[in-house]
Amino acid sequence: MILLKQIEDFLANKEIAVVGATDNKKKFGCIVFSKLKNHGYTVYPVNPRLTEIDGIKCYQNIKSLPDSVKAAVFITKPKITEKITTQICERNIINHLWFQQGAENDSAIQTALSNNRNVIFGECILMQLKSAGFPHNFHKFLRKLCGKYPK
Repeated sequence: MILLKQIEDFLANKEIAVVGATDNKKKFGCIVFSKLKNHGYTVYPVNPRLTEIDGIKCYQNIKSLPDSVKAAVFITKPKITEKITTQICERNIINHLWFQQGAENDSAIQTALSNNRNVIFGECILMQLKSAGFPHNFHKFLRKLCGKYPK
């Protein structure tokens, strides 16, 4: 089970890479990017098919991110998650990895854990943002009610 301290440590980073960010407003990669930005985070979209999102430079790969970025949320296909996690661990960059549901990959999780990263999976990042709105706050309430919320 993921601990609340792990989530707090992740969110304490004010610069977050959004791997799989997109400019398609209907996709979750755009929603996470926008929500993090609106909550005061400096976001770094990573998507090799785009040059910018909402006027913010889009990074073609994880290697091109500034060294100051120590946290990344993944909204990618599991195979891409695995590949990028391996790159992160090989280069010894980014200490906090959040694998959003649907991006999770067992191999990526094990690679990150064995390389001493703070790894979050099975949790929705939007549920952890203050004033995330419906339905995320409602899901958070239900998980707390059922005793399934991180402690």
